[in-house]
Amino acid sequence: MKIKKTILIFFLALIIFPSLAFAQNQDLLSPEELLWLKSRNNTIVVYPEKNFIPFSFENSSGNPQGLSIDFIEMIAKKLGIKIEYLPARPLNQILDNVKNEKKADVVTSVVDTKERQEFLYFTDSYIRVDVVILARKDISVGSNLTLKDLSGKKVAIGNQYAVEEFVRTNYPRVIVEEVVDDELGLQQLVLGEVEFAIVDIASLSHFFSKQTLSSVKIVGDTGYDYNLAFGVPKNKEILQSILDKGFSQISEEDRNILIEKWMNVDNKINTEPSSPLLAIVANNIGLAILYVLFGIVIVGAVIIYIVRKPKYGKNFNKSDEVDELKQEFSELESESDILTHEILEIRAKEEKLKGKIDSLN
Repeated sequence: MKIKKTILIFFLALIIFPSLAFAQNQDLLSPEELLWLKSRNNTIVVYPEKNFIPFSFENSSGNPQGLSIDFIEMIAKKLGIKIEYLPARPLNQILDNVKNEKKADVVTSVVDTKERQEFLYFTDSYIRVDVVILARKDISVGSNLTLKDLSGKKVAIGNQYAVEEFVRTNYPRVIVEEVVDDELGLQQLVLGEVEFAIVDIASLSHFFSKQTLSSVKIVGDTGYDYNLAFGVPKNKEILQSILDKGFSQISEEDRNILIEKWMNVDNKINTEPSSPLLAIVANNIGLAILYVLFGIVIVGAVIIYIVRKPKYGKNFNKSDEVDELKQEFSELESESDILTHEILEIRAKEEKLKGKIDSLN
């Protein structure tokens, strides 16, 4: 009897929940929008980017994931519609395919630019990210550079990325080296094939967190930022309105949860440790604190041993004993001073790093 009841509840849920989503659609969307979705079997086709971490990329199973993917899926859930994903591709291929073939309904993670306005409409922006200038750490190029300072320099920029159009239009003397994605641009920078690279700070944070690019540093700000949105082909203008209505149903709390899940702009960026200890601290403050506490315990144990150690020999010279203890305590004080100095360096470095990130944001 219980099994039959469970099965009945299950089938009722299958009927009720889609009905609730449909009812919500009825209130939110216009009759024309509902008819357009119905003509497409209530499904939209999304074209994800292959390697734009952390916004849109393929996981180890070949499935799309990232901040942009989570946003479009939350919108679909709010509207009660389904998503079909095309195979992930680099951005330049996606834009060319959408421009020429118009197979996709939605392009993820794009910025509204003059060139793209010729064939795309754009939804409301869901995230703003600064775009910065990078150089190798072993090359002295100064700091606080701007794009004007890159005139005559070879600079790696993602092919058809929004910042490429901005640089070519406003700084024509910059020698742009087109790369498929940010990761390849950073590799070229490390290998010395280009003098600078331009990358958004969220993607850069991911590469640093994976410890794949410890030899580069931020040397300036482009004065440009990515206001990421979803792109919709111009022959599907009605879908822009549908998606924006879906956006309106996402609460500020849900939006922040998604952003915090994927955005990891932390102290790993622009880190230039001056000692092995600071290198550890820059990547793991908690571990450094444990090391300091462990050192304090060792020092305490040594002090207890010295105070309690037995005295051997009938003719032991008391003044020698006192001198020895003074010397050992002096050494311990010196070690304590070193530890204190290292802790102060840690704190100073941490504050400096936080200041740099704040200034970039």
